[in-house]
Amino acid sequence: MSKSHEPKQILSSLFRSALHAVHGRNVVEKQLQRCPIEGNVAILAVGKAAAAMMSGAKNQLNEQIQSALIITKAGHADKTLGWPCIEAGHPVPDAQSLEAGAKLLEFISNIPEKTKFLALISGGASALVEVLPENMNLTLLQKMNKWLLASGLTIHEMNRIRQAVSLIKGGKAIDYLSQNEMTQFLISDVIRDDLAIIGSGLFTASEKNISLSHVPDWLQKHIQPERLVATIFVESHIVASNHMACQSIIEHAKQANYAVTYHGQSLYGDVFEVAESLAKKLINAEPGVHIWGGETTLTLPENSGRGGRNQSLALALACILENKKGITVLVGATDGNDGPTEDAGAIIDGLTLQRGKMNNGTAKDYLVAADAGTFLAEAGDLISTGPTGTNVMDIVIALKEPILAAP
Repeated sequence: MSKSHEPKQILSSLFRSALHAVHGRNVVEKQLQRCPIEGNVAILAVGKAAAAMMSGAKNQLNEQIQSALIITKAGHADKTLGWPCIEAGHPVPDAQSLEAGAKLLEFISNIPEKTKFLALISGGASALVEVLPENMNLTLLQKMNKWLLASGLTIHEMNRIRQAVSLIKGGKAIDYLSQNEMTQFLISDVIRDDLAIIGSGLFTASEKNISLSHVPDWLQKHIQPERLVATIFVESHIVASNHMACQSIIEHAKQANYAVTYHGQSLYGDVFEVAESLAKKLINAEPGVHIWGGETTLTLPENSGRGGRNQSLALALACILENKKGITVLVGATDGNDGPTEDAGAIIDGLTLQRGKMNNGTAKDYLVAADAGTFLAEAGDLISTGPTGTNVMDIVIALKEPILAAP
């Protein structure tokens, strides 16, 4: 394998192909080309990919856009777009998240009757925008989100709880609309592309009678009574998903004549259990490129260090695969932010532990402290993409050499 085709370069290239395929600008442009919207349009873009999605809408709709509001994570804005943009806190909401909630209600309630409404929703919206009931405040909201992030709950479980204390999530934002129909384009960051869970379902009603037995006592009293939301027709389109990203990797790998095995969206469950399963499969697998999609869970200690679930998964794999030759693995968050960090994940191999050897503890010590990022930084194995303009959960791409398909 030549230097220009070393495992890390191959993995980085395949990961970039996935990010391009599900970039907000690209997928919104394609959707509007397939299904044009006629007449005047008001656009609300919310989520980590809000600016990228808005850029795609601008390219296609141009002068049809009468008004727009963008709500995104700090550092993810695009000031060239020219419309009002609120940058709010993520993964923990801040005062800007509440301001964004107030601006959202003002925006959607003032859309003229004959102007069509297009919502562009991507992951991250759950923290970026909120309207709270009277018995809830920002301090409690932040406490709740910090508890959720450390709890080890799935995104479905977390967002059901967020819906239960919110005045706009779980479809409740529909109640504030000034008209009776709308269209939403969604970039899915959840399993099975559940519309009610993406961004906590601003414009999609959630299931009723959801069990919230795992909610702590201090939060139980803030759960809102279930109520019916307004019934309107919402035309919904999933414009990007984890499956689409993985399909792009498959196509690019096959074009390069690599043997490819796609293991589906099976990255679910505890990080350390997933690491054991993946390592076992790779050790016993046929050579080639192996691809998984999904989102693991990580329970954090009280004082966690640097890194998120992808960095923990990568380091856990590195521990199991120590000194194994011919296996290199990329573990990446498609939004470019693994947990509360600016790193997307890491690319590890059998020599990661040797490169990252630390004087004040073993790799396993760093895993226990949820400080995998510190160890991986020392090893030089972290990957940083910056904001990617998308958010479709996580991807694992592994190379088991030799990777070329049989002639």
